[in-house]
Amino acid sequence: MERLIFVCVFIIMMNNAFLSSAQNKDSVSVKDSSGLSFWGFADIFYGYNFNQPPSRIDGELVTGNSFLYSHNRHNEFNLNNGIVGVDYFKDKVRGILALQAGTYVEYNYANEPAMLKYVYEAYAGYQPIRNLWIDAGIFTSHIGSESAISSENLTLSRSMMAENTPYYETGVRASYDINNKLKINGLILNGWQNITDHNKNKALGTQIQFKPTEHLLLNYSTFLGKEAGAYEPTAGIPNTDSLSARRFFNNFYCRAQLSKFTLLCSFDIGFQKKRKASGNYLWFNPNIILNYSITDRTSAVVRCEYYNDKNGVIIYTGTKNGFQTFAGSVGLNIRLAENLLWRIEGKVFESKDKVFLNKDNQSDKSVLVLSSVAIKF
Repeated sequence: MERLIFVCVFIIMMNNAFLSSAQNKDSVSVKDSSGLSFWGFADIFYGYNFNQPPSRIDGELVTGNSFLYSHNRHNEFNLNNGIVGVDYFKDKVRGILALQAGTYVEYNYANEPAMLKYVYEAYAGYQPIRNLWIDAGIFTSHIGSESAISSENLTLSRSMMAENTPYYETGVRASYDINNKLKINGLILNGWQNITDHNKNKALGTQIQFKPTEHLLLNYSTFLGKEAGAYEPTAGIPNTDSLSARRFFNNFYCRAQLSKFTLLCSFDIGFQKKRKASGNYLWFNPNIILNYSITDRTSAVVRCEYYNDKNGVIIYTGTKNGFQTFAGSVGLNIRLAENLLWRIEGKVFESKDKVFLNKDNQSDKSVLVLSSVAIKF
């Protein structure tokens, strides 16, 4: 029934978008005098994991790399994410309702209620004074430089950094543009990537974006709240007040455009208070992505990153050294049309312990090849 509802909404919105676009060829997203615009996105992919992990264990779907939520199925064609949305913007009111489906939803929204997991965004906003917007609802995260919409990113797949920080948030957000170079956000949230709250505590978020030139963007985002760590046996389920501890997380990134090069440098560091001892657990993650434009429609991209979470706050492995993993990737991006992008990527992981599933047991290495066709309209 849930999938039937989604398909019906998809067909209706696609029909509206198609009819409108036939009348307005200058815009991918079409807006009429009512302030409404319709849009969609689909990312179809194929992935091959050379560890050849099983697709199911004891009847349950599994992936070779449980810390990845996007493009994570082995040796099959599938929909990573499909989204249909309608935006509203008129006078001092704005809002969005966007629904989604795909393997990304299946894995990343596993702890959300059945119907809510199909919501990509759903919020309403009001502008009380110039340059200030107040939004309430479900919206994309203020943390990180990578989006769930793959065509908006430099690389095909998400970094370990993006996969293990919030993609979405629920709460109230205040956004203020101080000037055309400086923007600040303040947020009150249900928690760390939650639609429904898992405890009685609310979290706070901040974001500062500074764009001194057209080709340089600096960002600093924070999260402060009480959350259960992945090392807790019941983390991620309701009523975890007794397991929650103070979490303070920081995300820094810099994006620079240098002639044909785009450089993205990011660094995450988080602290989680120990529940049964003094002090804090710490995890961190540096990440560098470099994209080179070969032609107007073709680019090559390389990525290198390291994720250290030896105490299993975010990624729990149950091994001696926890999750201490290097990753690298190379990719080719070809824009077949203005709104159609084909990509291929090779990706390598190497960890201190055997944390990757293979056809026999576990391995300390994982090699993947991915390809994707993504369309946004």
